[in-house]
Amino acid sequence: MSPGPSLLDEGGPLRFMASMVRSLALFLPCVLALACGGGDDRRTLPDESGDLDVGGSRTGHLEGTRPAGPDLDRTYWSFVEATCTEGEPHHIDESFRRTVDISADDQGLLMTYDQSIGDDCRETIVQRARPGAETDQEWQMREDARVHVGECPTDPEADRPGDVRRRGEFLEIYVQRSNWCNGLEVKMVYSPAQRAEPTGEELIRRYAAHFQRQDATRITRLFAAEGSLVDPYTRTPTDQAMRYDGQAAIYGWFQETFANTPWLAMRVMEIEEGPAPGAFTMNWQYMDPRLDNPFAARNLFTIAGGAIFETSIEITDTEVEVEEPPAAAAEATPPPADPEAAEPEAPADPEAGAE
Repeated sequence: MSPGPSLLDEGGPLRFMASMVRSLALFLPCVLALACGGGDDRRTLPDESGDLDVGGSRTGHLEGTRPAGPDLDRTYWSFVEATCTEGEPHHIDESFRRTVDISADDQGLLMTYDQSIGDDCRETIVQRARPGAETDQEWQMREDARVHVGECPTDPEADRPGDVRRRGEFLEIYVQRSNWCNGLEVKMVYSPAQRAEPTGEELIRRYAAHFQRQDATRITRLFAAEGSLVDPYTRTPTDQAMRYDGQAAIYGWFQETFANTPWLAMRVMEIEEGPAPGAFTMNWQYMDPRLDNPFAARNLFTIAGGAIFETSIEITDTEVEVEEPPAAAAEATPPPADPEAAEPEAPADPEAGAE
């Protein structure tokens, strides 16, 4: 049986209305252009024709810049300004603070951001930036982990194209379809900065972020050379909690943990400073989807001189009632391990402790 006549058939009323709408859509911009004198330099409506191209509607962002690359290894930067293809970026005002710590490897760049928004949001974000196959091709930007303390208005970014450029002494990082700009491109500009000693909370947020990434190398670099990890659930022959002293032993513990537990998701609930100098507690939940309910745990930290001297792990509740796992924990899969994580021994470079 052939279908009956459609309202959009030739001469139908809806086809006539659709035709009128299309005509108006073509006609109105011409009227506006004439009213303003014509020409792209006088247009009154934003040009969104190239919003899906890196750098805005043209490749003009390349002018006066040079490609970024391995020369950014072990560099440290401070936020200067942000702009959107159109409009103003969200949540960025005089209170906004952000630094980025960059390391390079054969996959591209790993960027660790520490940022604060207002009085009650502190975040650490780890982003992987992979260059294109050829110079000046777009990069691929992937958010590996995000750990926040307080009430934060920001959301995780999905995988997106972008670019990383040098302009004079400045660093420009572009991300397409960004949450900062209502789904349009954001450009963030940074100036070189002297590496700051991380605070205790920053170290702990990085610890949690690299734990989620299953990156034993970068967790180990957060510890002092003589640092220790105490695992009370592994006992010595004399029934004492097992201690792993020194970076090599700590690295081995994390390597074994990540190899034996294929799904890890640490949801940080709070970070509290203790009464003694350098004492911190991180309360967290283990959000493995194979569990009916997550369990609660905490790390006790001793921190001094911008490094972790000791941490011990304690399970505080074997079953925590929650309405539903956070979307990021329920849906995300661990990113591929960095090649550095497969190294046979822990790096012992104390200058890398802030990564």
